[in-house]
Amino acid sequence: MLTLLETEELQAIRKVFAQAGYTDEGLLETLGPISLPSRTGRDLPHFLRLTRRGRPLDTLIRLFLFSVPVELETARQVLEPVPLDTWVRAGLIAVRDSQVVTPIKVMCFRGLLLVVDQPDLLEDGAQTEMVMGLTACTVALADFTLRRPVSRTLDLGTGCGVQAFLAARHSQQVWATDRGPRCLNYASFNARLNSVSNIEFLEGDTFEPVRGRRFDLVLFNTPFAITPSFRYLYRDSGMEGDQYCRRIVREAPQYLEEGGFCQITCDWVHLTGQDWKERLAGWFEGTGCDVWVMRTDTHDAAGYAQMWVRDTEFGSPEEAARLYEDWVSYYDCKGIEAISSGVLAMRRSSGPSHWVRIEDAPESMSGRVGDYVELGFKLGDFLEAMKDDRKLLEQSIRLSPELRLNQQCEWSEGTWRIVSAQLRLTRGLQYVGNVDRNAVNLITRCDGRRTLCEALAQLAAAVGADVEKITPDCLTLVRHLIQRGFLLPSEKQPPPS
Repeated sequence: MLTLLETEELQAIRKVFAQAGYTDEGLLETLGPISLPSRTGRDLPHFLRLTRRGRPLDTLIRLFLFSVPVELETARQVLEPVPLDTWVRAGLIAVRDSQVVTPIKVMCFRGLLLVVDQPDLLEDGAQTEMVMGLTACTVALADFTLRRPVSRTLDLGTGCGVQAFLAARHSQQVWATDRGPRCLNYASFNARLNSVSNIEFLEGDTFEPVRGRRFDLVLFNTPFAITPSFRYLYRDSGMEGDQYCRRIVREAPQYLEEGGFCQITCDWVHLTGQDWKERLAGWFEGTGCDVWVMRTDTHDAAGYAQMWVRDTEFGSPEEAARLYEDWVSYYDCKGIEAISSGVLAMRRSSGPSHWVRIEDAPESMSGRVGDYVELGFKLGDFLEAMKDDRKLLEQSIRLSPELRLNQQCEWSEGTWRIVSAQLRLTRGLQYVGNVDRNAVNLITRCDGRRTLCEALAQLAAAVGADVEKITPDCLTLVRHLIQRGFLLPSEKQPPPS
């Protein structure tokens, strides 16, 4: 556990890091664009080389990122003007003989300093409540989150507090829950370290501490791994299969204000003989929410077991082999043939009908896409209101300013002939789609001034076709292009740059 120091002491500690350049930019400049491993292992010689110049920043990186012991006098100079006993009292370092060591790691993320556990140095038995650092899922949820101003946000399973801190920047008040006292201790420490005061931390499982309240935004980087037993609080739910994630999406709507969003990371299983999309869609029946699910990965059951055991279990090779066999046997017994990962957003709506969109995420998502997720929900609403083809034909549609057309040509009979054409978006959710020449001709006529009816009439005249015959297929294409954000209703705007 960390000791919650006085505000002045914590600000002095933060200043030590800031003055040394221990920031997002400073770490990137020193270490390059690397993914930091949870355990240093064989990479340590490389990291020592990158930090060999002896600057205060190099010393702080060695100590607080890679858990390399530092000579006492060197540490004293680098950690000044904060006395060593203050760092010790906080639980950030320990002095052993003539060296300074640390059981924690200090990570940087979007202007935050985050104290988390150093997995290699946890005492026996503490791994169950390990306070995890930044993972790919942490970043994925942070990027996926809507960043519109809201009154009330709930961060479930807050861990080190990172999602709550980011939400605090655009929320009047944040509530953060966790069932692990160790996590709440670290999150509270980090809140003070980062001068974040509009968060209330509550101990308890998921929604239990906030019964009866409603929120504009609910976030949860869930313990979603599909595992045969409970070993780690951050990873395992203790429930069978993907039932924990299903439980969350079934419970979340009662905690959302009208128009409020729940956004989570999750894994779900593919059961033998069942369509995974149909099964997943069943989770949301009767929730009173519009839903958008983006699948980011799928692994066969054995590959999924191998990945998780490799990345999160650090016992002997014999222990790893036993765990792997346990996982694979569990999947075989439950009829689980594959497991997918993704992010999902639910929006509470009192409307008479609701839409559910389940699809693969685009191969490229440029950074923070929350504004594009919000746009996607607006486009979904537009399409729901345009189920009648006659109504859609009356609309004026325009190209997204982020749309690009790439064409590939071949030289044939003395001229260049187009052999393929591809649409792509240059920012946000960067969808890509192949189109034929007729589709290009239609899209070109979507200039925001003429209605779709007028555009189709012009297209039919240009290609010598019957407008009545081409309209159904063209409208199907237009609906798809609007859903992806290639085309926009004239009044809709993409997020600002």
